[in-house]
Amino acid sequence: MKKKQWTRSGPVGVVAVGLAGALALSTQSTAAPGDPSAASAARPRHSVVVSGLDNPRQLTALPGGKLLVAEAGHGASDPSACVGEGEEVQCVGNTGRVSVVDARGRRRTVMSDLLSAAGPDGSFAVGSDGAAKVGSTVYSIITWGPPEMFPDGVSGKQSGKLLRTTRSGGTKVLADVSAYEFAHDVDGEGVESNPYAVLALGKDRLLVADAAGDYIAKVDRKGKVRVWAKMKEYGKKVDAVPTTLTEGPDGKVYVGELHSELPGKARVWRYSRTGKPLRSWKGFTTVTGVAVAKDGTLYVSELFGGDCSFDQIPTCFPGRVVRVKPNGKRTSIAVPFPAGVAVQGKKVYVNAFSVSPSTGFAGEASASGQIWRIFR
Repeated sequence: MKKKQWTRSGPVGVVAVGLAGALALSTQSTAAPGDPSAASAARPRHSVVVSGLDNPRQLTALPGGKLLVAEAGHGASDPSACVGEGEEVQCVGNTGRVSVVDARGRRRTVMSDLLSAAGPDGSFAVGSDGAAKVGSTVYSIITWGPPEMFPDGVSGKQSGKLLRTTRSGGTKVLADVSAYEFAHDVDGEGVESNPYAVLALGKDRLLVADAAGDYIAKVDRKGKVRVWAKMKEYGKKVDAVPTTLTEGPDGKVYVGELHSELPGKARVWRYSRTGKPLRSWKGFTTVTGVAVAKDGTLYVSELFGGDCSFDQIPTCFPGRVVRVKPNGKRTSIAVPFPAGVAVQGKKVYVNAFSVSPSTGFAGEASASGQIWRIFR
């Protein structure tokens, strides 16, 4: 069976498309007006906690009011480190990192030199898309790419791997998650792998969402990989594409689907800690982040949700965060290209401009990767 090539329009589809391709998408990538599943929209009341992030993706709340953020990097600015042609040009380097942001918005890098691939302008990167922390140990999951996609001088040894920090401050490989998919073809539809999010369930077990493999992997402390849960099948042409993992205050695991670009087709799933599906919430569009408050309120990032289309950029960006109350009532707030969501008490945070490098989206510095506090 053939392994899918690592291109930015590949395994995770719209999350990793190149800038030119994204701007060419039609308005069907946004929520349809009058869609009964759509939440009522609120004006974007928010405050910026930190800016200048590099394609920020998964966001996790830490003790002491801190936030852990995975930054996919900006590829490489050196033209000699670029491969491909036309819209598929990608520049590969080690610009990814994982950062801790404190309550005052001060950022500290805790993992660096992580594999990253992006367009020449650094947007829509893939690489270190997910991160987790247990005690003093930080973990990051890296997108997979075949050897032929790496320019001379750029190592692919992190490709498809789950990494962890060492006591000396270095980084080592804990598990080769993509190798498991290539050996087992978990969904039986041909080997494809794009590890995209990671969740720590204590120090002895981590979960990894393989967006292209369509399943959730379980990794133990020795790096052994097993299947924790397979995602629901939607047919031969549409996969669930799990992009986000989080643990709720109820101890259950919540998984968000990218699904497709079609409005209202994605779901959020709640699983037991042993990988048994318990229920789901329907009616979402391209889910890239999920968080759960203590009262059971659900917060869901929709990368291409909302009422704005690509031809409205920069006046209006696609994306929103939907709040689902325990009684089912939905409201939303517009957030440009949102990704990870995190809840700390009554505070809700989200990664905004998640497909933007630190220099800004399409060269606009004010549209750099950011963390917003929302629903204030």
